[in-house]
Amino acid sequence: MLTTKLTEMMESCLAGKPDTGSCVSSQSENLQVYLRIRPFTAAESDNSESQDCVSIEGPDTVVLKAPRSCQSNRQSEKSLPQTAQRFTFTQVFGPEASQRTVFEGSVRGLVQNVLEGGNCLVFTYGVTNAGKTFTFLGPDHDSGLLPRSLSIIFNSIEGRLYSRADLKPQRCRDFSRLTPDQQAAESSSKKNLLRLLKEVRQKTYSGCTGYEDVMGSTVSVLCSSLSSDSSVNSVSESDSFCLDVNSNVRFSVWVSFCEIYNENIHDLLEQVTSGHHKRTVLRLSQDVKGNSFIKDLRWVQVNSSEEAYRVMKIGKKNQSFSSTRLNQLSSRSHSIFSIKILRVDDVGVPRVLGISELALCDLAGSERCSRTHNTGERLKEAGNINSSLLTLGKCISAMRLNQHAKIQHHVPFRESKLTHFLQFFFCGAGRVSMVVNINQNALCFDETLNVLKFSALAQKVVVLNSRPVVLDDTSQSSAMDLSVIIDDADRRRNVSGRGRKSSLVAWETTLEDVLEGEDEEDEGEEEESVMEGTVLEAGGEEDEEEEDEMTMEEDEKVTIHHVKSVTEEVKVFVSVCEQSDREAALRLVLEAQIREEVSAEFMELFNKMEKDYR
Repeated sequence: MLTTKLTEMMESCLAGKPDTGSCVSSQSENLQVYLRIRPFTAAESDNSESQDCVSIEGPDTVVLKAPRSCQSNRQSEKSLPQTAQRFTFTQVFGPEASQRTVFEGSVRGLVQNVLEGGNCLVFTYGVTNAGKTFTFLGPDHDSGLLPRSLSIIFNSIEGRLYSRADLKPQRCRDFSRLTPDQQAAESSSKKNLLRLLKEVRQKTYSGCTGYEDVMGSTVSVLCSSLSSDSSVNSVSESDSFCLDVNSNVRFSVWVSFCEIYNENIHDLLEQVTSGHHKRTVLRLSQDVKGNSFIKDLRWVQVNSSEEAYRVMKIGKKNQSFSSTRLNQLSSRSHSIFSIKILRVDDVGVPRVLGISELALCDLAGSERCSRTHNTGERLKEAGNINSSLLTLGKCISAMRLNQHAKIQHHVPFRESKLTHFLQFFFCGAGRVSMVVNINQNALCFDETLNVLKFSALAQKVVVLNSRPVVLDDTSQSSAMDLSVIIDDADRRRNVSGRGRKSSLVAWETTLEDVLEGEDEEDEGEEEESVMEGTVLEAGGEEDEEEEDEMTMEEDEKVTIHHVKSVTEEVKVFVSVCEQSDREAALRLVLEAQIREEVSAEFMELFNKMEKDYR
């Protein structure tokens, strides 16, 4: 039989989980699922469409009763009594729940986790016209999850912002150091992007007149949010977290915005020239650890919540929306707004201590074509939306099944772009929360029932949450960081007049080569000092001779101290390499053991099947 320990470690390697090693501590927790019930609009109340289908029992339970006009009752020949089904969630928010209440109960803790170095995913789920965009974005006077998250992040790091653009996130959890020319290009590109906001507002004002401001209407939410910056200002400035970090730690915030439309990934911050409607299609790639990331996705550094919200509004302008029978301005794509926070040790040469990410996904709503009457392009969009949501359901079901199965089943993350991107979070990279929105209208009962069944299943999925552990500063230094430290030390020695021949250590040279070079230089310095002392003796200047001897002793002490520091840094680098080699060897051994045990189990199963067949 397969041991649980070996299976979990091997799955981590094969499924592309982050390499934990000694840098993270893992703990398991259930996928957090929150339910929000949309209130009735004025038109729905006038038409008496409630029929008391949805009721709340306690803080975490909802009861769904089938109306007599639902599809399941219509298919039955006999008139059955109204049946009730109970579903349990992490927390249930009723129609009267405010935006602040929903945020405080669902996402606020995740924002704190991200500020402390963790990774978190929040995604909304539900049928079309269920209030997902209102919960996600909200109008300017009552901001939703995204604006409130931005406000709390910047309120918490006030006074600790790293505003320089020389460190930029790259791939999944890497970063790159930008040259001065690259920093200037980033600044110019950002200014050009924010300049488009004036055009967005002009188009928004002209296109948002005549719509009713109701919670279920996506139009009113988009119009109010795209025409004003006050959404982020609706959050109190005192609403923040107290971070327990060193005084020299700074935070650099970068954001990106993309959409998945008809199984194609588009950068919503891409500046498309007028007259050209075709946008660049981005592709999903993987880093060396198997983690998925979107290649060539644009990341913009933001220095305030207002600036980040402006970037979001520009992306919303480029997102795919269309009018359907159930929603005047329906999202036709899944949008993903990502926030990456770089922890920077701003002492001397800036050094990145860690990278955390908060991904907020506003998923498009599932649709039943018999109700929307979509045709042509709208029908194709609905098919792709439903297909990706179906794949998400299959992945959730497979993960739930694998929790108690002896032989692990395949989780079809790669059947859609959405699940392939979310695989990073579902496979133990951080915490995952799901905000489900439902419409209590009796006409939507069948769709609501399917959403609640899927959400109840997702509630039972256990996600491995890997939390980073703060390491010692020396052990976190990479080879490049060590080179920069040594080079900086050499420049200081050059200023004092005791420069070395080589200012940068080549990592292919051994420790003995470095020490040998130091000894030769020390001997040269001693010979020069002896010659100077002889000349001084000939001149009879004994005072100057004593000063030279004291200077030589100080030089020797400084050189010995520098050699020791370089030796310790190289030892740390060598130990990190050896630890990585040991972990790789361990993974190979574990893989071989698991293959042998799996083969033995299959042989036993085949022998049993052969005996049964006989």
